[in-house]
Amino acid sequence: MFDIITYTFLFVALFFEVFLLVTFVERKMARRLAPSAESSTQELPSVCIVVPCFNEEKTLVNSLGSLLSLDYPKEKIAIIVVNDGSTDQTQGIAEAFVPQNNITILRKENGGKHSALNLALANTNAELIGCLDADSTVAPNALRAVVRAFQNPDVAAVTPGILVRKPETLLQHIQNVEYRISIFNRYILSALGSAFITPGPFSIFRARVVRELGGWRHGHSTEDMELALRMQAFGHLIANAPGATVHTTTPRTLRALFRQRVRWTYGFMRNALDYRRLFFTRSYGNLGILVLPTAIISIIAALYFFARILWHGAVSALETYTRVQLTGFLPFPSFEMYYVNTSAVLFLVYIAILLIVALIGAGSLIGEGRVRLPRSTILFLLCYGFLAPMWLGTAVVRALLGAGVRWR
Repeated sequence: MFDIITYTFLFVALFFEVFLLVTFVERKMARRLAPSAESSTQELPSVCIVVPCFNEEKTLVNSLGSLLSLDYPKEKIAIIVVNDGSTDQTQGIAEAFVPQNNITILRKENGGKHSALNLALANTNAELIGCLDADSTVAPNALRAVVRAFQNPDVAAVTPGILVRKPETLLQHIQNVEYRISIFNRYILSALGSAFITPGPFSIFRARVVRELGGWRHGHSTEDMELALRMQAFGHLIANAPGATVHTTTPRTLRALFRQRVRWTYGFMRNALDYRRLFFTRSYGNLGILVLPTAIISIIAALYFFARILWHGAVSALETYTRVQLTGFLPFPSFEMYYVNTSAVLFLVYIAILLIVALIGAGSLIGEGRVRLPRSTILFLLCYGFLAPMWLGTAVVRALLGAGVRWR
């Protein structure tokens, strides 16, 4: 029984990874053959960038500085800083940028990121509206790269390419690798018309569409995911502009990373439940038939394999303890030069690992223009499979109990 489950999960994982890589190759070939389109200054739409802030005194300067350095006509871009009940020096730092800059500051009681975005939406007439988290910075050409995708009238939102900003700790280096896979996933899911997340760092939306859909919602503390699923439910297209580079600050400690990922996973599961009508519905294409079901299966598979590893580790430890008690000696592992483990499961695991490495390389190519595996790739492969199940399991339990999560 367990072997059947194991092979099923491995088959699904391998199939999905190969499917994504084949789609990537096809898309890259199609882009080489397609002529590139550039927007003239006269065609550029007006844009409002919202910076929601709650106690962001340490990072706000860099974020606003990067926005003011955008290569975009100054008369067509407005920046709204929403002070969402900060208790530190955020307000004073933001006010220092106001003179000689097209920056507006709005203050409100703390109500969460979705309420900050809705307040800004009510105070702008820009054609496009987007968000930049106060812990992120954008490249000067990022906005032009995003706006170019809006030449397609069916596009309602565009997501950027997000990289880790100056990784320092081991956890940040692991996330640096993980974010390469995320870049790849957003690029391919966009190509498949199946993007279901519009991440906070510099996702841009047609303001008209956001208003028609009723603005941002709490979305179980993942408003970016809820709005993306709502857009998909109403037939809107979400594109990706990987050339719009954003660098974001990631959690430095295991506790901070754990809390962030529990919130993300919990939000996905609860939002997926809210939009369960998308699952296995042909009218929603790849998103309903393939992507969302596979995302749920991947969570279950990760917990299953982690549980099996723990079980086999416990059994092995018990056998070793029993042998020591009986013989008084600790057994030493023996090695045979010509012995090769030909287990089919192990062979499939090796293939899965090689495919993951290929995804990392493809993500680097998309995000940085060259195939470059980060030096921490091996660390990622060794550790991530043990880290992720911790927050996945916690999020599943909290989702089943309806316990909710906190932003901070």
